[in-house]
Formats: sequence, C-alpha cells, structure tokens
Amino acid sequence: MAPFFTFTPNQTSVNFAWPPEVTGIERIALSAHGDLQRILSAFFARPINIATVYTHTFTEGVEGKKSLSLPEDDRIESTSTSSPIYQARQVELRCSDKVVCTATSSIVIRSPKAARLFLEDKFAVGQMFSKLGKPADAELLEVGFDTDEEGTQNLWRKYLLHVDEFACEILEVFPSREMFRQGVCWLLDEKAVLEQTPSSAGVSRVSDPHIHQFSLTLKPADVVSCFLIYSLPLLVYLFVTRHASSLF
Repeated sequence: MAPFFTFTPNQTSVNFAWPPEVTGIERIALSAHGDLQRILSAFFARPINIATVYTHTFTEGVEGKKSLSLPEDDRIESTSTSSPIYQARQVELRCSDKVVCTATSSIVIRSPKAARLFLEDKFAVGQMFSKLGKPADAELLEVGFDTDEEGTQNLWRKYLLHVDEFACEILEVFPSREMFRQGVCWLLDEKAVLEQTPSSAGVSRVSDPHIHQFSLTLKPADVVSCFLIYSLPLLVYLFVTRHASSLF
C-alpha cells in the first residue's frame, strides 16, 4: 500500500482513492492524522472538548488479557516493546455541548514515557504525538457513509497512527455530513437567535458573533441609493413623456 502522505522538496500529496461523493472540506477532516481536534476547532471557531465514554486498560500475557487498575507505577515503568500496555477506548469530540465526532480506538503503548503521558497525564490520542515529539506515521484504511433510520447520512473513517512508542487503530464517526456543509448553523440546530434592543432602532442583532451575516439590515442611505438608481430615472421618463404628449 502506498504511503498516505508523500513528500518531495516541492510537493506534498495525499494518496487515497476517495469516494466521489466526498467533498473538499470532508477530505480535510478525513486526512487529519493526530490533529483532528485542532482542525475541527478551526472549522467551528470554537473549542473542541474531549469526553471519555469508556476505557479498558489491560496487559496481555500467556494467560490472556489482564485488566490493569491505575495507578500502577511499577507496571508503567516496565512498559516496553516486549511488554506493552493495551487500551480499548471511546471518546466524544464535543463542540458547544454537541457531539461532532465519536472515536473508538485500540491502543498499544510501548514505553514508560508514553504510558505516563497517556495513562497518568491523560493526554488525548491526537496530542500524544506532539508530546512525544514525533510526527505520527498515518495510514488511512477505509472511508464510508452510513444512513440512519431518520435519513441522516454520517461519515466515517478507519485509520492507523503510530510511532515506535505508541500506536492506535481508530474508527471515527462524524454524526452528519450536514455538519460540514452548514458549519456553525448545524451546531446551533440551524437557527440564528436574533436579539431586539430598544436602542437598535429596529436593527436586529445576532447573539452569536460567528453568524454575523444575519445581522445585516438596510440603512437609510441604502434606501436613498436604491431610489436614485432605480426609481428616479423612471419618474423622469414618465414626467418627460407626459409633458411631451401635451405639446401635440
């Protein structure tokens, strides 16, 4: 399989056979490798918070899986390639209390440093590679769509992120493709809340600064300009026509 990203001194390329229905903004999110939280924060111009749904941390030996109760300092310090720690985990990425992505991960931890950062300091998967000081090798495995009973089409991807000390396979589900089409309007359930104040003299203001386009109203100068451009020539024409006809 060809690398997901390729680089030359003057070219960067993303190599994936995208489904034809995927839009440009969706490809940006689907191409994220360890920085989806930052990309979604830039897209919505709002903070993205991580909410944990569940975590199951365990080791695996000759007797099978063994749950690991934290803190477990000795086990964390002995973490290595030959004695890794595993975790199954699901988190929600939330913006303005609304779920914008659900990520289900299978994680392998192979060093004490990575174990401390992830299990004790509680850094999210996407932040781990920055804390380890190593860019993640990324491999996009699959992209697809599903439609629920209400007709809402979601978007999902499955991909790998890994460095020597830390690796994960992640399934991310974006709840609705409308999220990428409508942005903040989708986040606010497609409603712009207008505030009316006595001092505004009839001018509507939008309570959310990110939806400024709904606050535009015509000013008196705009009305005068429209009259001069569209109505005045017609009135002059009618006046001239009427007086010209009275001369004959």
